[in-house]
Amino acid sequence: MKTKIYFLPLLLLPLLLTGCFSINEEFESIRDNVINNMGDQYNSEFQFSIGSVGITVSSWIIDSSSDDKLPAEILEDVSSVQVGVYKKFKGNASPDITTIKEMESNMQQSGWKSIVKSSSEDKLTAVYIRKNSDELLERLFVISLDGDELVLVEVEGDLKEAISTVIKEKGRLTNL
Repeated sequence: MKTKIYFLPLLLLPLLLTGCFSINEEFESIRDNVINNMGDQYNSEFQFSIGSVGITVSSWIIDSSSDDKLPAEILEDVSSVQVGVYKKFKGNASPDITTIKEMESNMQQSGWKSIVKSSSEDKLTAVYIRKNSDELLERLFVISLDGDELVLVEVEGDLKEAISTVIKEKGRLTNL
C-alpha cells in the first residue's frame, strides 16, 4: 500500500509543471524583436515560465516560511511569470533612443502601452502594460538592456489587486 502512495506525487508532477519552464510565443517574439533591433547576437543564460500552479505552491512556501505575509499576498494575484536573461557574445551595438523607438512601435502593434522609457549611455529600460477587455491591468512587461545583457520579465494576473495590496501595506507601515 505504501508504494502506491509514493507514486501519487510522481503522477501529479506533470500536472504541477504544466505551463512551467518554457516561454510562450509572444514572449519569444518580443525577445527576437529586441535582439533584431540591436543587430547583436545573444546566448540564452536562462529563460523560464512559471504558471499559476507553480506560483500557488511558491506562495504557500513563502507564506509558511516568513513572518512577512506581503509577498504571499501579492503572489495570490499573479497567474504567471516569464523571465529571460541573455548575454551578448557578438556585436558592438549599444542601446539608444532609436532602439526605444523601434521597440515602442513593435510593442504598440501587439497591444502594449509604454509607461516608462529610459535610455542613458549604453543602458535602456522600458516598462509596458496591457489591459484586458474590461480595461483592468492584466500584464506587465519589463525590458532592460545594457551593453552586455538583455533581461526580459513578464508578469500576468490581477495586477491592479497586486498593486493595491502593496499600497495598502505601504500605508500600514508608514502609519506605525
